[in-house]
Amino acid sequence: MITPMKKVTILTLASHKEETLKALREMEIIHLTPLQNAVGASVNGAKGAVARVQKAMEVVPDKLRKGVTPAAKGASGVTLVEEIQTLITDKKNAEIQLEQAKEELEKLHAFGNLDPRTVKELAAKGIFVRLYLVDLSKDPFEVEGDNAYKHVFGKDENGTYIAVFTKGDAPASVKGAFTELAMPLKSLEEYRMIEEESNTTISAVDERFAQLASVKDDLEDRLLEVTDRYNLVEASASMLQNKGLAALQGFCPEPRVAEISAAAKANGWGIRVEDPTDEDSIPTLLGYNKLSRPMQCLYDIIGISPGYNEVDVSSVFLCFFSIFFAMIVGDMAYGLLFLGLAMFARSKMPKASSAGFHFVYLMSWATIIWGAINANFLGLTPELAGWSYYLDIANYNFIPEGVRNVLYWIRSSAPTDPTRFEAYKQFCETFTFLPASFVPKAAGASQMQHIQLFCFCIAVVHLSIAHAWNVVVRLKRKSSTFMAQVGWLMGAWVMFFLACNMVLGIDMPKFVIPMFIVEVVLLVLFTVPPSRLKQDFISIPMLVLDIVNSFTDVISYIRLFAVGMSGAAIAEAFNGMLSPLFGSAVGVAGAALVLLGVHGLNIALAVMGVAVHAVRLNTLEFSNGLGLEWSGFAFSPFAKQKN
Repeated sequence: MITPMKKVTILTLASHKEETLKALREMEIIHLTPLQNAVGASVNGAKGAVARVQKAMEVVPDKLRKGVTPAAKGASGVTLVEEIQTLITDKKNAEIQLEQAKEELEKLHAFGNLDPRTVKELAAKGIFVRLYLVDLSKDPFEVEGDNAYKHVFGKDENGTYIAVFTKGDAPASVKGAFTELAMPLKSLEEYRMIEEESNTTISAVDERFAQLASVKDDLEDRLLEVTDRYNLVEASASMLQNKGLAALQGFCPEPRVAEISAAAKANGWGIRVEDPTDEDSIPTLLGYNKLSRPMQCLYDIIGISPGYNEVDVSSVFLCFFSIFFAMIVGDMAYGLLFLGLAMFARSKMPKASSAGFHFVYLMSWATIIWGAINANFLGLTPELAGWSYYLDIANYNFIPEGVRNVLYWIRSSAPTDPTRFEAYKQFCETFTFLPASFVPKAAGASQMQHIQLFCFCIAVVHLSIAHAWNVVVRLKRKSSTFMAQVGWLMGAWVMFFLACNMVLGIDMPKFVIPMFIVEVVLLVLFTVPPSRLKQDFISIPMLVLDIVNSFTDVISYIRLFAVGMSGAAIAEAFNGMLSPLFGSAVGVAGAALVLLGVHGLNIALAVMGVAVHAVRLNTLEFSNGLGLEWSGFAFSPFAKQKN
């Protein structure tokens, strides 16, 4: 459920702003709302301190490399940050010098130990030196004047390097395809020394960064310290202040209002507690029970939260997400793998939050159960691996025949055992309202339409819950538009029967057309409240598109069948292709390596499918039916980062 909030305004002495904020920070009870923009030198300074520590942490590796001597312990976080800042500056300067040296050496490397001081001395004696990079393939290089002399120093892919010496009052003129090269500021020998020294400095700094990986925990502590300081300074600057008084405002969970009122009395604060208004931007605090607790992990991963005035769908979201996850992953072995990895990780991290582990446990068990229903274990069949026969729960005689037939009905193919096939065929024939195509003609026959119908059934149930919930919400708000939601509820079933008819060839019941007419009437009459008919009249013509979209919403659930079957098909196909290798030890080893890669890829594709399709069906199709926009942001109390 979404925890009710109260808007709290606290009045304190301006001289006690920091003490007030520190007291509230210890309580971790209020989500602050700035009353003005936080600006000023103190804010900029605190923000800069955070940036410096963040920069320091970026250049220090997360782990100490093998063979690297760890840095000595004992230095404070402040000292470490100062040292790293100095090292960063040294490295940056060395990189600049290295780049300059490389540029000069690359440009003038052919001229040996060229020294600009020698060139100046020659110029003082009336001998001018000019350097050229010449393209002799285009035009010949000519020097005008009898007192000029050219000398070729070298040649590479860029062209020919020539120096022209002229005795007289001015440098000689030259002709040809050339680029005059500027004289360096230092000798080439000095640039080679700079290059060597810069590389040495960069290597030494990188080595020191590698050593400091052993004390990165101290940097993380320092980051928490400066972050706490920045948050405190920012909160102080965002308070209103006038005539010696200061005010702050925020939101407090209603069950904890008594705590903040008691703190106000103890500290001499003025306090005002009121209900939030529609104009307020209210944070959302979700209260989870034992069943819905795993949703906390999923919401954090996706980064969504319902708005404060929206509804909490955590339980329904989690229930259907589990079904979607199981159908998309679909393999019992994958579920066992996820479960084993989660249990191993939990044993290594006993103090970590349990929400994430419970989420993985739930998804794993859902996948195991769905895999058991479909007898899907790495795509193996009894023909390829005889032991897989015992993984099919339908093969056990203690399973009631009715349950066994239901298991067979959900699967993508009919049973291969002739005796059980006949009993199953008779079971299918009892569903007289379904087309003849739903009755398999032979053992092992494909029955993809069964799982497709199952997907449409999930769709209509999922969407019906959304529209029925919306009816209740509108009734509580005393809005006449609840009747439009009744129309959408009827429309979900109309589109279900239409999808079954168009995709699966199932005859539509006679009541569908009258139901559709009633739906349209309710939507036209009640979609827009009478008080807003002039402003929102355009919504009525748009109903045509909305009705079409409701059909696509139902159809979109067939993606569960498509994505789930694709993974099983890939596994079965590779099993079939590699089965000839199963006859020898070498062949089995080779096939195992290939299948390991195939199943690794399959798992990755399945997880991507869950991220795209399972999330979409809940946050788009279902949420649209409920009118849920996920417009909220999480309640984040003013609290200390470093404990």
